Amino acid sequence: MKSFTNRIACINEDYPAEKWLNYYNNVKTGYLSWFLEEGSIKRPSLDECKLALSKYMPDFLPIWEHLVQLSGADENEARMLSMYCPSSYKRGCSQAAWTRYSPVLVRNYDYSPDLFEGRIQKNKWLNTEVISVSDCLWGALDGINQYGLSLSLSYGGSDTIGVGFGVSLVARYVLDLCKTTNEAIEMFKKIPINMAYNITLMDSYNHVVTVEVSPVEEVKISSRPFAVNQQGGFDLNSYAIFSNSEERQQTIKELLFDPLISIESFITSFSYSPLFSTDYDKGFGTL
Repeated sequence: MKSFTNRIACINEDYPAEKWLNYYNNVKTGYLSWFLEEGSIKRPSLDECKLALSKYMPDFLPIWEHLVQLSGADENEARMLSMYCPSSYKRGCSQAAWTRYSPVLVRNYDYSPDLFEGRIQKNKWLNTEVISVSDCLWGALDGINQYGLSLSLSYGGSDTIGVGFGVSLVARYVLDLCKTTNEAIEMFKKIPINMAYNITLMDSYNHVVTVEVSPVEEVKISSRPFAVNQQGGFDLNSYAIFSNSEERQQTIKELLFDPLISIESFITSFSYSPLFSTDYDKGFGTL
């Protein structure tokens, strides 16, 4: 089993300051190359980015402005930090909510170890304490807030790209502003996301749903307590085959509905194939 625990940093910083800035300065060149890989003209203007933030995530507008000022960002860097209409990015994940006895949201994150930020953050940006795994400099791959609302996201398997925000920033916005699953659902319905993703939510009332977002379809809500890298029925596309999506989904379903399995065994199952992936060279290893 390959381990990257030596690369995990735990960051306690209520509001972005020196710790955030140090990391930003180390990785901004790589992020900017990704953001502009199709050319600057393919990305929204600075005014469009600011307008989108003020319209859809107004509570994050002052934080974005703070990040821009703190980092001395130029126009391209400021556009990148907005996470509005970014370049595409795909990652594999398996996630499931165990709801018997003590509810637990379990997930594996499958991605390139070279691109993984490896930062677990404890922040309090908008008067809500949030612990999350950082992504795209100020977004969240998964996390939990002080009210017990937790979420995890997985790529939806579609290559379609539309107008919207990078999903990890929206996920972080939800953790900062919502207390319950229902509040989070309404937030995901209002904020456009540029690619297809599945977000599994659980709150302190043990209310579990999976939200399917897409740039071309309406948001879909289901009581399904798990998600992999597909939406709706199984689509035999190249990514689904590459990521063993259907096999992982079937394994999770069998585990969740096995009356004899314990919570410890359920969690441990994520350390073994097919839920655990070792395809690191192709950017699909479990981190």
